[in-house]
Amino acid sequence: MKKSSKKWLSLLSIMALGNLTPINILAEDSTSVEETSIETQEVKSDDSTTTESSNEGTSKVEYASEYLEKYQEQGVNFEEYGFVWGDEFEGDQLNRDDWNVELHEPGWVNEEWQEYIDDEKVLQVNDGKLVIQPVKESVDGQDLYYSGRVNTQNKQNFKYGFFEAKVRVPKGQGYLPAFWLMSADENVYGQWPRAGEIDIMEIHGSDTTKSYGTIHYGNPHRESQGEMQLTKGDFNEEYHIFALEWLPGKINWFVDGQLIHSESEWYSKTEGQGEITYPAPFDSEFYVTLNLAVGGSWIGYPDDSTEFEGQSFDIDYVRVYQKETYDENVKKPLQEFTAREADESGNYIVNGDFSESEELLDEDNWVFLTTQGGEAEASIADNQLSINTTSAGEVDYSVQLVQANLPMEQNYQYQVSFTAWSDQERLVKVNLTGPDNGYIRYFEEQELELTSEPQMFEFEFTMNEASDENGRLEFNLGAYDEASPFYLKGVSVKRLEKTEASDTAESKTVLSDGNYVYNGKFQEGDYHIGFWQWDGGSIEEAISPLEDGRRLIIAGGKESTLMQEQLPLDAGVEYEFSLDIEAEEDFTLKGKIGESTFELPVEKGLNPYRYSFTLEENQIDNTDLILNFDNVNEVRVDNVKVQENRLIKNGSFDAGLTGYNAFMDASANATVVVDSLNEDNAADFTIYNTGDQAWKIQLIQEQVPLIKGKTYRLTFKAKSSVDRSIMYALQRDGKSDDVWTTYLPEQIVPLKADYQEYSYEFAMEEPDDLQAMLSISLGAVEDKVIEQEHRVVIDDIELEEVN
Repeated sequence: MKKSSKKWLSLLSIMALGNLTPINILAEDSTSVEETSIETQEVKSDDSTTTESSNEGTSKVEYASEYLEKYQEQGVNFEEYGFVWGDEFEGDQLNRDDWNVELHEPGWVNEEWQEYIDDEKVLQVNDGKLVIQPVKESVDGQDLYYSGRVNTQNKQNFKYGFFEAKVRVPKGQGYLPAFWLMSADENVYGQWPRAGEIDIMEIHGSDTTKSYGTIHYGNPHRESQGEMQLTKGDFNEEYHIFALEWLPGKINWFVDGQLIHSESEWYSKTEGQGEITYPAPFDSEFYVTLNLAVGGSWIGYPDDSTEFEGQSFDIDYVRVYQKETYDENVKKPLQEFTAREADESGNYIVNGDFSESEELLDEDNWVFLTTQGGEAEASIADNQLSINTTSAGEVDYSVQLVQANLPMEQNYQYQVSFTAWSDQERLVKVNLTGPDNGYIRYFEEQELELTSEPQMFEFEFTMNEASDENGRLEFNLGAYDEASPFYLKGVSVKRLEKTEASDTAESKTVLSDGNYVYNGKFQEGDYHIGFWQWDGGSIEEAISPLEDGRRLIIAGGKESTLMQEQLPLDAGVEYEFSLDIEAEEDFTLKGKIGESTFELPVEKGLNPYRYSFTLEENQIDNTDLILNFDNVNEVRVDNVKVQENRLIKNGSFDAGLTGYNAFMDASANATVVVDSLNEDNAADFTIYNTGDQAWKIQLIQEQVPLIKGKTYRLTFKAKSSVDRSIMYALQRDGKSDDVWTTYLPEQIVPLKADYQEYSYEFAMEEPDDLQAMLSISLGAVEDKVIEQEHRVVIDDIELEEVN
């Protein structure tokens, strides 16, 4: 449905009109696995930050929820909500103004089998429903699988809101239908999971009476998940309504009006850098996705019992409601770590001597699990546990023995010990993981060789991650060549001493992106101004909202100072200080780094500024950065950096796309993200249409200093998923006068499926240009238009002075 004019008639007012009565149209009872209160997050009443909904509201009564009263009973304040967007899937075509159709090869994520295609055989709109139909075809004796995946990215993005979908799911081994939200711009906080993911509904086709609601976040990956188990009915046999309320600092999941899960604790962090101010990452725009996966590492794969005819993911509608404003000034909840008591010997393992018989199939103490083709039996007798495997399965956890509820406290050392053997030589993999934290491993996995003689194994590790009350010891026996037995006794996990380093404050060091300034983007700490000292006004109001790029606002009419203490700089190294300033008028910025003082003439408008310096040995006792703004009109500051002085900044892309401008002309179609999942941080372009000229897709870095008479060498590496060429050049920045003098002539190079390194040496024969521009063109190079979806990946860009 298209958005109409903004009319914020609340849903409760809609109910009062009398032509809609909230009724529970489903007869099934629902029992939530997790009962969570839905109290509103406490926020500050003064100096609060509010954000306005960017989507327009409507008063159409037909969009009132069928479960309005149940939501209201559980604390959802619908007096504040209005309908902003939805799709009732009327007509016979998918509305391409609202939806993108994704195209992906098999195995793109999660080891899934399907290919996502744009075809009526997998995506149909009829009878007021969107139907995602899985298809299996046999070609030359090979089974091929197809399905559909659609999203609203950059067509309908949302920041906060109440999301609903009424759906019916397919039944069958290997199906995974999903209704979920993803970050509209992964460059804000980084690639998944740092950017966040909100799964409103996922259901395994092998059990269509249970649904899951999950958030993914953090680095390393963390998750929080709730479940809903039907006591009557089936998600495959009737339509059910799945909903999510996303607030600043609070996310609530509902199934058929029943609250099943709530979460307030999450974070966004880049390894080697700071934690972003809460409630990041769930304070940026997300988009809606609907898809049906066929097979995958979580759900397993289709088998002979899986039917394709008559099974589909049917969506009756998707609706989104929002408040006019949201108060984002929320505090992250404090979590207290409570460690349960160990036994008299200090052992946290329950029944580690196997003196008591256990069922092994419940969730108490020792639990024995099989999955993905694993077949085995386990038993306890004579103070030992025995596992006899008949089929090792496909993965190491196909046959698995675990014990959870082990308290792991940060900065403590732990000792794991046990005795194990077999009837013959075999391997066992041992680890201690966090099932509530994405199964993060708390020490490097131990792969142990067993023999027919009992051996005692003992090792120690330090818990470096955040404290976890639910650590899990795992013995993984699957995916082994031979189905040999496993015997175990005398298992213990004991806490030792607290590490000495944990009691001392961590000294500053260079960040992973090469910056010596902490929180240079103003998105860490309380009110986003962590690590800085600021005397220019109210701390609560110092940083602008995310929609403005989170910049330091310097109000006019008074003197103000921004300071960061003790940058971890060394003597004899050439550094470059840089920042972006947007000013209403010209002024002079006065600064000091240690004993090195400088003045930068600032011009009206938004511009980058740089200053190079080297500290002597006698100057490094004081390495404070101080910036003075004297009686200036309103100024906005961002991207404060001190880095080692290099001609190309962030050539490794360790700092995301900082320093680059990814240009896409409106006639082309492409996206770019810094890929840290499949690459070691690289600029990853997904190109759907190159446009008709080379320049219509570009990766650009400005402010590259070139000196007349010097010789330079530019190197980088690149690859493409299709045969194609790209073009690169170093030239004058001609945006102001359309003069684009080339210094490194345009070079066209062919790309291959694997990385190739490219290099070009040139002499700077023109006058000095301290603001030259590097451009790498990925559009229609040599006039070759490519409308096939493909990837181009670029990394390790370096410009060095040869002489």
